[in-house]
Amino acid sequence: MRAKDLVVGESYRHKDTPSYAWARVVELLPPKRGDNPYNRIIVKCEWSVEKNDGFGLIKYFKPADLIAEV
Repeated sequence: MRAKDLVVGESYRHKDTPSYAWARVVELLPPKRGDNPYNRIIVKCEWSVEKNDGFGLIKYFKPADLIAEV
């Protein structure tokens, strides 16, 4: 998936584990700005086992790592 296709607040799956856990997009971080030290866009996500959980771990992914629900 490309960064422009991601919607803040929507939940996606990780391409390596498409049937386990959800990544809810919190923020798209532009390259070399703020918390992003990399030369590419990264996605700040809330990672949880259930789609509608009220909490989760904060993880960072490349946009290409996220896929729509299978």
